[in-house]
Amino acid sequence: MLLEPMATITVDLSTDPISYHPGPEVKHGDTVVFSMGSYPPAYTADVVFPDGTCLTVPGPYSLGGSSLTTSSSQTVSMTAHKGLYSFNATIHDGTRAEGTAPLHPTERDRKNGGIDVTGDPPEDPV
Repeated sequence: MLLEPMATITVDLSTDPISYHPGPEVKHGDTVVFSMGSYPPAYTADVVFPDGTCLTVPGPYSLGGSSLTTSSSQTVSMTAHKGLYSFNATIHDGTRAEGTAPLHPTERDRKNGGIDVTGDPPEDPV
């Protein structure tokens, strides 16, 4: 049995709407990297899967500071069921203290996206 090579999917939070390269569809074992893309280095982001995740590490994931991508690549779980796994990304521009209301809409931006698992979990060999 030949195994397909695993793909890497990059989720760019800096585009409007969020963009995926090569696309939002993933298979079990694929790698997912969240990226700040073209945001300035002072920006940070928090990514949360509010209704459950398809990734092996549930998150939340923090980006920014010394890294404009997630600190480590995330892997699509071999037990994830087929379907869309929605996430929320909150972008901070680095000019206000956490927990305070933004003075201007660009101080905090919320974006929504999703990762689409295209197949059911592999069956255990008998």
